[in-house]
This record gives sequence, C-alpha cells and structure tokens, in this order.
Amino acid sequence: MPIITHRVKKIIKEIDEQKMAKFDFTLGDMCQVNYLTAEEDKEFKAGDAKPVRIKKVRIPKNTVLLISPYARHGIGHVVSIGEEMAMPIELNRSVDYTLFVAGVDGSVKKDELIGVIMLIPVTPRRKG
Repeated sequence: MPIITHRVKKIIKEIDEQKMAKFDFTLGDMCQVNYLTAEEDKEFKAGDAKPVRIKKVRIPKNTVLLISPYARHGIGHVVSIGEEMAMPIELNRSVDYTLFVAGVDGSVKKDELIGVIMLIPVTPRRKG
C-alpha cells in the first residue's frame, strides 16, 4: 500500500502544480482498436450489471477512449471500463475491468471477446 499512496501524492502534486488549467484536445489522425477479453467466468441473469475482469490493455498518455457501441457478446454489453485507481489523461494508464450489463440470461467465459475500445491520441491545447 505505501507504493500506491506515494504515487497518489505525486500525482496530486503534479495536478496542483498545473493548477487544473483548462484545455481542449486536438485529435490525432489515427485510431487504435483494442479487444476486451474476459479474464474470468461469470454468470448473469437478464438485467444484471456486474464487473468482469479483462486482460489488461495499456493506454498511452494523452489518449482518449471510446467504447464501441456495437455489442460484441451474445448476452450483453460493456458499458464502462476502468482500473483500480483512475489516472489523469496526462499519464500512462491501463484498464483491467469492465462493467458488463446482460440483456438475457447467460454467462461470460474466460477468453471470450466481450467488447472493443478505440484509442485516439490527442494533443492537449491550453486555453488562455
């Protein structure tokens, strides 16, 4: 736990130093597609929303993510993705779990494709 606490303090200091300056992004000219693959088996009833661990996907700094709106699994859809501790866009990040919502009864099995994300590089543009 001390390592996490130290990292959090460092991130907070960096954010404070930037004084949360407002900025927009300029989108890059390419998009990388990554597949979200289940790392565990999980049972669902219609309407269930449960976290599902996925194989880690590394997200380079200054990259925005879009979850594909096209459902890739037969029983449901990934509605959000994340990691244990959310990190600012200015840092390298990763995702290792999803929130999966089932539309019908069924299961997600380890190594099944459950979703797709698109990674879009951006360049921060400071305002003012």
